[in-house]
Amino acid sequence: MQAKREASSEANVSKIEQDQVDRKMAGLWTWPMPEREAVADKTPAARSIPETLARVPMHSGRRLVKCLEGVEGQIWGDGSLVASRWWPDVPNQKQWVVFLRSARLKTNEISLSPPHLEEVPWRANLSFVDSAVDAARTYATPMRLFIATSMLLVSLTLYAGMQYLHYTRTLQNLHSQIAARKEIVSDVLVQRNKAIQNLQVINHIANFGKPTALLAGLAGGLGKVQGDDMSLVRITLRDNQLRLRLKGKSDINGAALVKLLENDPALESVSVVSNPNKIIEISAKLATKEKK
Repeated sequence: MQAKREASSEANVSKIEQDQVDRKMAGLWTWPMPEREAVADKTPAARSIPETLARVPMHSGRRLVKCLEGVEGQIWGDGSLVASRWWPDVPNQKQWVVFLRSARLKTNEISLSPPHLEEVPWRANLSFVDSAVDAARTYATPMRLFIATSMLLVSLTLYAGMQYLHYTRTLQNLHSQIAARKEIVSDVLVQRNKAIQNLQVINHIANFGKPTALLAGLAGGLGKVQGDDMSLVRITLRDNQLRLRLKGKSDINGAALVKLLENDPALESVSVVSNPNKIIEISAKLATKEKK
């Protein structure tokens, strides 16, 4: 606070930096803000690093450093900057002695003539992390944080809404495609079932063998047992084996009927069974070759 009070009236910007060697100490720099910055904003747009800290330090002693603008007198002790003072030009003897006395040096430590002007190189290990942090603090005012957070929330809301609409439309299209494919699959299944039924009919018909052999066998079997009181109850054909079930006369001579049927060119291996309930079962194989 005392250093700020002792600063010149033109020095409307100040900077406090912690000592890099003795962390319990800190340095205070003050300087006037350029008019163009003062008109634009009361706060500098970015962190200002004292030029003194950006140059290679000395262990102990005093020196006069050439700056980007003007010169700076420095007093160092055990690697720490004890005092510094800036002048637009090389100070005269009186200005230099006043600077040394303001640093509370002993009388025997005060030199009347300022040292030669030095060009001190820049530090190679200058850290820019603190600069970035300080710049973030400069920009991250409560109002700016509120505006940035609001804009972020609005952007996220708009993005989420657009994504919701996109996925909703995509889902609707998928439902439409699934419904269309389901209808196509349903038609395919119907056609498949019809094809299977037709195949079963074809296989069933194929089991009857050649149509001419089947018709010849029926004509041969039924033709031998004609009668007004005879009726055909069942007919089956499996593995070329023809079976006829008739209902009617019970006094049919089975042996004679077998002999009569075997003489038919369409039948062979004939057997006849007559049941008491007037059921006659005739079993015969269809002839694969014409009998001679």
